[in-house]
Formats: sequence, C-alpha cells, structure tokens
Amino acid sequence: MKKLFIILSLVCYWLTCCAPSVTELATTNPEAVIAKKDELLAGKSVSEETLKALVNAYNTLGSAALKAENYNEAEKQFKESLVLDNKNKKAKYGLAMIEGLRLFKKGNKSALWDSLEKFGKATYFDPTKGEPYYWMGRAYEKKDDGDFELIVEAYENALKGNLTPELKTEVENCLATIKIRQKTHESFWK
Repeated sequence: MKKLFIILSLVCYWLTCCAPSVTELATTNPEAVIAKKDELLAGKSVSEETLKALVNAYNTLGSAALKAENYNEAEKQFKESLVLDNKNKKAKYGLAMIEGLRLFKKGNKSALWDSLEKFGKATYFDPTKGEPYYWMGRAYEKKDDGDFELIVEAYENALKGNLTPELKTEVENCLATIKIRQKTHESFWK
C-alpha cells in the first residue's frame, strides 16, 4: 500500500510539474484558455497570472485575425482583452490598426486623414513596431503622392521599427520607388 501511495504521489507531482501552465497555454493554445474562461474566472480571487493569460490569449487570437485581415474577428478578440484589462496596450494597438486599415481602404481624403490619426495612435501604443509607419506612408501616397517628404519620413520610420521580413522588403521597395519619383520631380522643376 505504501508503494502504491508513493507511485501515485510521483505521478501527481509529475503531472503538476510537467503540465503546461495557463500562461504557456495562452500562447500555444489560446482557444483552450478562452474555452475555460468561465472556469478560470469562477473563483473568488483570480490570480494575476490567470488574468494575464486570458488577456494574452485574446490578444494572440486578435493578432492572428488581424494578420489574416479578418478585422471583425480581430476587433472582437481585442475588445474581449480590454474587458479584462482596459489598459492593455497590445489590444489598443490592434484596435487602432484595425480602424486605420478600414479608413485607409475607404480611400477618400477625409478617411485617409483619419487613418493617419489612427496609425499615429498605434505608434503611441507600441512605438517599437514599424507597421503603422508603413501604412502612414501608404496613406500619404494615396492622399497626395507629391508630398515626398512626409512619405519618405514615414517609410524611413517604418524601417527603424520591428517589421516582418516580407514587410521590410515591401517598405524598402516603396522607399526606393518614392525616392526615384522625388528625384525625377525635383529635376523636372529645376
């Protein structure tokens, strides 16, 4: 009997030590964490770790939906994150990007000005990212493709921030193209 107790104790210890924590699951399997949201929040005192894990799970799903250009789903996930942590900068960044991208796609001058404001707001929430600056450059080009200084500045700022390799290549190409156009324009007016 004593041997069985030792074996069961070891198995229980192994399961608790080797099972992924809720924090790890929020990154690797956010759907599972969210599916257990009610259970995780049911206790009288919810740990800070559990709350952060749920927020992280919502943000992970929101970021994936944003990357897939599923703005409605991304918006839903980021808003759920903000219900749990109304100061969460990752969720606020995502919502600002969604609003900016929606306005950019409208394409009229008023919407483009508003998109610039939203992309600027995104840089406030995460100044390390280059993507909002890329979209600022695109908005300036779409609004007034002759405003070379603002376009170049936006693309250069994008390159200073964190970008995926694909987006970095895109920004470099946009910057090179706009600089060629700028030189052509300047030499024409000399």
